[in-house]
Amino acid sequence: MNLKEIYEIFCPGKVEKYPSVWKREVKYRSKKNFFEEAFPTELRWLNIKLWNDKARRSRFFADSKTEKNYVSALNNYILQNPMVISRMENKCCRILKNDLFPHRMNQIFFQLVKQEQISFSSALKQYLIDEESGVLKEEWGNVLTFLILYAIFPEKINQLYIPYLHSKENTLSYNTTEEQTRNDRYLFQYEYPPDMNVHKPGEWVTHNWVIKNAGKIPWEHRRFECACPPEWLNEESKRIEITGVIYPGDTVELTVHFRAPEVPGHYVLHWRMKNRKGDFIFSEKVGLGLHFTVLEEDREPCEQGKNNYQILEERPAIPATLTAGKLYEHNWVIENTGTVTWEDYYCECINGDVWGYAKNELRIPMKKKIEPGERVSIQIEFVTPPIEGSYKLLWRIMEKEGRPAFQERRQMEVMLNLI
Repeated sequence: MNLKEIYEIFCPGKVEKYPSVWKREVKYRSKKNFFEEAFPTELRWLNIKLWNDKARRSRFFADSKTEKNYVSALNNYILQNPMVISRMENKCCRILKNDLFPHRMNQIFFQLVKQEQISFSSALKQYLIDEESGVLKEEWGNVLTFLILYAIFPEKINQLYIPYLHSKENTLSYNTTEEQTRNDRYLFQYEYPPDMNVHKPGEWVTHNWVIKNAGKIPWEHRRFECACPPEWLNEESKRIEITGVIYPGDTVELTVHFRAPEVPGHYVLHWRMKNRKGDFIFSEKVGLGLHFTVLEEDREPCEQGKNNYQILEERPAIPATLTAGKLYEHNWVIENTGTVTWEDYYCECINGDVWGYAKNELRIPMKKKIEPGERVSIQIEFVTPPIEGSYKLLWRIMEKEGRPAFQERRQMEVMLNLI
């Protein structure tokens, strides 16, 4: 799917492959006018560059991956300014004016999904599709925006939406007065162990956060409560009491201790602060988050001497301090030190699903064959989690059948300190 195909779906009189989605006759728009109306003013630079060169324009509409410099610049801009997607949705909504046939739009959308084998993250799927009915939510500006962005970023579409959906989800309003907002604040200091760990079913999990009273009001009779606590979470961890009085400038350590669920999967927990009246406070904060993966090994340990590797180089070599919600790259150079030829092996992040990445973005292909003694470079690229904190992402080398190629706990770690 490319931009030309998107244009032909939504431009009357140009549809050949698909039935018209319009309920009424609308004015004709050239490709130039159509996309100038769809892109907000913040992306005017793209409109100018796109339409200044006819040959470039032709290539971009045919295959946006050819325009690597454009795509990279646009990708970085949207990641750093995720709410530009919202402004693009509003522009697209004004173009469409809700004058589309819902059943035709659904027919075309799901035909494209099947044709392109689009893999949605859970958050993005929930944003676009009604869970009960399985059809599109009739917010056509959102759908058109998604299709345009997918045409440009087919391999990174889920990553692109992560900071945006997180920003939308957490623009919640609580009963917080202006006076409280000015004088009552807290700052995240650090947490240990790093978030996004991997645990065995039923294993005890202990996690600690340290926060600081950065306002002017002493904290007394405060607590953190788990939002939508699951049944398997013990009572002691559903509610974290802040004992005593925490004066401005002081720090306090908060701890949860519970058993991981028995069912393998990815789990997310959030705790938010309440005052003595039981009101949620700090509307600008998402609270304390804990994300972890429960993983059960399903194979016998490998014979390490026959199938093994060593990491020769890693960049960056130390935990990186970065801004949350930004694009991050990491590289390893590894050597096949065993006696087995690696065929169709790939590198997979085993705990990234907690942030809503789709599977195809968590898998990095390697060379078709890697002989014993051969070296290979692996480069990963992802959006850092959108909440400040310390994180550990775990990557494994997998066989083509989808099984770990090496012994249990043999993995590569990416440590991030996000501010």
